[in-house]
Amino acid sequence: MSEPRLSELALDGLWKNNPALVQVLGLCPLLAISNTTVNAIGLAVATLVTLVVSNGVVSMIRDWVRPEVRLPVYVMVIASVVT
Repeated sequence: MSEPRLSELALDGLWKNNPALVQVLGLCPLLAISNTTVNAIGLAVATLVTLVVSNGVVSMIRDWVRPEVRLPVYVMVIASVVT
């Protein structure tokens, strides 16, 4: 069995199997399934899309919603984006 090259070791340690990178990319969803960098990137993109869409919708309807029901409406918007 041959020894792995230094470039392969560096790529594997810095990108493919780097738990610190996985944790940074997956923050909240990390506890679910982000055990590889690819899964963490996918979860990070999904989280980013959810945040952008929900913030966009909330900012569009902010002036139409009465202050008394603002929080439940925001929760419903976020829940609809997530599901």
